[in-house]
Amino acid sequence: MTCIKLLTAAAAAALLAAPAAMAQTAPAPATPAPQAAPTPASAENVIEVLKTDGRFTTLLQALDQAQLTETLATRPRITLFAPTDEVFAALPEGERARLLDPTNAQELRNLMLYHVLVADLTPEQILGAAGPIATAGGIEVNIDGTGEAIAIADATVTDDPINATNGGIYVINKLLDPDAAAQGDTATPAAASTASPPVQNPTDGHDDHAGDPANPAATPN
Repeated sequence: MTCIKLLTAAAAAALLAAPAAMAQTAPAPATPAPQAAPTPASAENVIEVLKTDGRFTTLLQALDQAQLTETLATRPRITLFAPTDEVFAALPEGERARLLDPTNAQELRNLMLYHVLVADLTPEQILGAAGPIATAGGIEVNIDGTGEAIAIADATVTDDPINATNGGIYVINKLLDPDAAAQGDTATPAAASTASPPVQNPTDGHDDHAGDPANPAATPN
């Protein structure tokens, strides 16, 4: 099994007015990976695609509650791991209500940022690779493209990737847990023990946080 550590950038960027978020470049496998099926081009941004699809009403509500809607609609090179309405409906009713309670807005924001990469991560860069990559919230999430389906932490990508004008969307069957990741529960032993050195990325040289109008003076954590 080929496992590589996905390359991340050291620079940090803030999304809106919240704590600084980690930016990263997208990873590429050390060896040629199988070609993924092409996905249709879209004339809609990430938020517009979610609205058009119709399966992400609760996610859209959560992104709006976390004050991330405008950022995800306008910022370039975004990857979103998107739980469907069914995923949120499977949560205990009390937990779902608690997350969407305005008094827990910062916790919800941290949760949503764990579902965002400040990079346009393509299937070709995932297939055949495995390793952690920093999310917009600064906590790494483990991505594994070596199996039959792409795994994001303990969630599975259920659909073909969905293109948007400013990035892409991976539909997942579970809500990702940043608290588990912070405790080191999502790293795979294979990735930790046999990871290859970082490889040159096709997005190297792009400053993912330079164009953020919310916090142009953001500094690394």
